Amino acid sequence: MSRKKINSSSTNKHHRPSATQLAVFVVLAMSQAAWAQSEAGKEAEKKEKSDRNELPQVVVTATRSKTDVMKTPVAVSAISGEDLVRDNIKEIRNLSGVVPNVQIGLSPSDSGVLMSIRGISSSAFSELADPAVGVHVDGVYSPRPQGALALMFDVENVEVLRGAQGTLFGRNSTAGVINVNPAKPDFKSDYGWSSLQLGNFNGRQFRSVYNKSLGDNFALRGAVMIDKRDGFVRQQRDLTDRGFRVSDGKGGYVLTPNGRPDVDQRLNKEVSRADSYGNSDQWAGRLSARWAISPQLEWQGAFDRFQNNGAGEILMRDCKMAKGTPQDCGSMGQWDAKINTPGKVDMTLDNWRSLLTWNITPTIDVQLRTAYSVQTRQQVTDTDGGLHPAEQYIRVINPATLQLVTVPGTSANPVDERSTHTFDSKFRSTVHELQLKQEEKNWRYVVGLFSLAEKNSILYALNDVSAGNLGNPTAHLYDQPDRRVSSRALFAQGDLKVLPKLTATLGIRQSWDTREDKGGTTSENYGSDGLFYYNGKFKPGSSPGVPGHNGDDLTMDMAPYLPISQMPNVVVGGGKHKANYKNFSYRLGLGYELDKNQMVYASVATAYRPGGFTDRTDRCKTGMPCMDPAMEPKRIFFRDYDEETTRNFELGYKGKLLDKKLDLGVTVFNTDFRGLHYTETQTFGAYVDTSGRRCAGSSWDSVSIGGDNCALRGWITTNIGKSTVRGIEIDYKALPWKGGLLSGYVSLLDSKIKEWAAYDDGWLCGVRTGDIACPPRLPSGAGSNPATAGLRNVDMRGKSLPRSPKYSFSVNYSHEFGLPNDLTLTPTVGYRWQSRMFLRALNLDHKNYGTQQDSYGMLNASVKLAANSGKWDVELWGTNLTDELVKNWLDNTRDASGIAAGFNPPRQYGVRATYYY
Repeated sequence: MSRKKINSSSTNKHHRPSATQLAVFVVLAMSQAAWAQSEAGKEAEKKEKSDRNELPQVVVTATRSKTDVMKTPVAVSAISGEDLVRDNIKEIRNLSGVVPNVQIGLSPSDSGVLMSIRGISSSAFSELADPAVGVHVDGVYSPRPQGALALMFDVENVEVLRGAQGTLFGRNSTAGVINVNPAKPDFKSDYGWSSLQLGNFNGRQFRSVYNKSLGDNFALRGAVMIDKRDGFVRQQRDLTDRGFRVSDGKGGYVLTPNGRPDVDQRLNKEVSRADSYGNSDQWAGRLSARWAISPQLEWQGAFDRFQNNGAGEILMRDCKMAKGTPQDCGSMGQWDAKINTPGKVDMTLDNWRSLLTWNITPTIDVQLRTAYSVQTRQQVTDTDGGLHPAEQYIRVINPATLQLVTVPGTSANPVDERSTHTFDSKFRSTVHELQLKQEEKNWRYVVGLFSLAEKNSILYALNDVSAGNLGNPTAHLYDQPDRRVSSRALFAQGDLKVLPKLTATLGIRQSWDTREDKGGTTSENYGSDGLFYYNGKFKPGSSPGVPGHNGDDLTMDMAPYLPISQMPNVVVGGGKHKANYKNFSYRLGLGYELDKNQMVYASVATAYRPGGFTDRTDRCKTGMPCMDPAMEPKRIFFRDYDEETTRNFELGYKGKLLDKKLDLGVTVFNTDFRGLHYTETQTFGAYVDTSGRRCAGSSWDSVSIGGDNCALRGWITTNIGKSTVRGIEIDYKALPWKGGLLSGYVSLLDSKIKEWAAYDDGWLCGVRTGDIACPPRLPSGAGSNPATAGLRNVDMRGKSLPRSPKYSFSVNYSHEFGLPNDLTLTPTVGYRWQSRMFLRALNLDHKNYGTQQDSYGMLNASVKLAANSGKWDVELWGTNLTDELVKNWLDNTRDASGIAAGFNPPRQYGVRATYYY
């Protein structure tokens, strides 16, 4: 496979001026006919807003039919396109906390978006893994979690369905569904708008939309969005020069810098704030068409492209948590980072969507949805983020012999030096969904066929220049040229009014899923001596206790840039590996109309997520005997995991109250899970080290568990035996008085792990002491239990699932004030709060080394001045005005370096001006 390398000095950017120019040209060229747009409709809309005395109807497609959200027996929230723009929500991950029990995080090294609803999530972002939350665009399933980074623009609304969705929405989704509904071409008239936004961090954003009617039966719509912003991170070039420590002759120890950097210098360079981590350099464009071929037949089609040329994000230290510890940030601020591997993302996502609707009769429709998407990504990330070990943990050497000296509490090399490299990846997917729908006065149904086919490839490397106990570098390389995912399903769901006010629902779905690896190859070098890394281009020193190189000795013809044929410990896929899964899901429901404005409902629904596998691995380390002889015949495995299933019970109430001035929804739910997928660094194998090197490796990949017995640890998905999630969600919207609009939610969430066979606590065990000390390792010698041998086993029963705060609420208020000169001023303020939650299943609550995100409240606000003519508006906006530091991702890096976290954006503010034509 040819390899495309990204590095900081590379000029290998995908320049696609034709695509960008096309998007801009379509919008601007079409807008030339806009100036004749009638203003009467705009004025009427403004008057209706100011004089309204009841809440407008909100239409959703949660049941695959267009229904009033307050008459839909599903826990669903809808966020309008106007609200998305006001709150600076431009990606799915910005929805975190906007609706009840939705938490979203980002894995910086692979741009994987972790979506959690009611505490159910997945941090497995491989080319074969499935998210717990299904993402749909215009009702069509989008499989890869990286696609959730795409810009949301010209959106009609976003629907968030909470709870098991096992019958209607594309793939089975055990946690819920997020459906993004782009605005559709309009036959009625020509119109459009353009906006320019400026903000702090040198933020610049341009949006433009134009709708062109070409008669009563054909229309085009073009939209473009460009978003640029400097990075949140104050990035410094990392030239750390420390060396090992030696005795100072006074009972202490000092570092031994030699005038040359310890960290890898191959990609190191100065970058501007515009190119630092946390920046934004992305654009997206869409061209959509709508054609009423005949009164009974209509076609809608769209092509959109998203391009991200940003730096990506990194893990950083939480300076508040680290204060007073050996990992204290000191003079470094929260957003300061020493970086030797500048970030680079080159991700393109192309989507083609088609919807053909045939109205056979006024009550019977047939719909065929088709989508084809291609996602390519190259990426480089500084995995360590410059979080080098605290000095007191750095190993000591004897300067005369250059041998390591045993000093209690010292286990770290001078620097932590890691990076991740996606040299090349291409994910292709095709989705088809055929639906037959009929809707009569007392009954309706939808019957459908669903199919998904993915063909994915990736060439990916983990680089660890400071890996081993001996200070030698290592690297792992994963070459997966052909990985396939397929899913097929038959589904049906119907509603029948069995009594004048009682409606029954029955839904069923049969799913067949397949995972397949064709000829994948891996090179995993846990506990390696590191000599392969240099590829014969550098001869290291002979001392076993001192690294054989300085950072400027490394060149681009060494690992991780070597082809896999030159890497050691290669495990070949051996043809192919395939796994099949099938499942029957159902939904049963009853809805009762208390009156024409109120309803109660009850439902039980099941869903499943298929199992899977990742990379072909030797669980006993290549060349070493398995610690458990019984594992020898099956030492090669694919890190397989089983399917996840769920059953969700739900009771709900929805009502339009106080003369339709109050919309109130209440949902009570209880969800039981079996085999819940959970992904993090865990022990997956054990071997006997016959090399005499005693498990030489980093603190996370090859660990001594007694004598010559060693445990192998890595990123792996396992199944939690049983867990339960239950809670109450209350959402509301009200017109308290003329000109005012109040909305928000209140939520109580209780998640519990009930059964987990074994969990190995490897969280910062080298620095945790006292009440939070890691448990001792279980025996690993003769007669020990092979399933738990050497583990720091923790009883996980009773612990909460990650990302499930027990309490949360949101309150938003806006008020329209009429001003002279035919103007309207609308201030809006929103506040949301949530209690403490854990980002790892371990639930370690500690001010310095815990896995928690403490409780916090966040304030957003805006003030909008608009002309009542509908011609223009200007808006001052601010998000996270309380400047809360909120973690969305958590890693323990290495003991001596402490906790590393990914964070939501800091305080942002700016001004936006929009002109309508």
